[in-house]
Amino acid sequence: MQKYFLFIKMVAKEEKYTFERGLHYAIRMCVVQERTRKEVRDKLSKMGCEPKDIEKIINQITKEDYLSEQRYADLYVMSKIHQSRWGRIKIRNMLISKQVPVSCITKAFSLINEEEYREILTALLEKKIKTIKTDDEYQRKYRLRYYLSSHGFENDLIEEAFREKNL
Repeated sequence: MQKYFLFIKMVAKEEKYTFERGLHYAIRMCVVQERTRKEVRDKLSKMGCEPKDIEKIINQITKEDYLSEQRYADLYVMSKIHQSRWGRIKIRNMLISKQVPVSCITKAFSLINEEEYREILTALLEKKIKTIKTDDEYQRKYRLRYYLSSHGFENDLIEEAFREKNL
């Protein structure tokens, strides 16, 4: 880990970053973790690569399948649903902010098991119900709706979950 930081410091001090070194660096970045084009572009420009070289590098690592925004979107969607328990709205907004194409996002959403997705929503709802300490029914529903919306779940699914729980 320490060697990696030394490498970054060494690279940051150099004025020019050649095509070959930029390509090598981008490949290493993409092998360690899935990246978006924006992440690679930003990192290479920060390292001092020429804009024309950055586009060549991105095209080459995409062609060699080191960089795949579809693969990134698929992994991002599945990990955020299962680990962070986010809903589609929050995931979509985060992927758009990372400049992932909408077509990749749509394909990634098709991988979601709808039954599992609803179970996660229901589990979050049940967990939050236990923590709300108010007798006012309106206030309780408001807090639950706000909590689930902030996790990125769709309003129609929230309403459906409320009906199932008789809230």
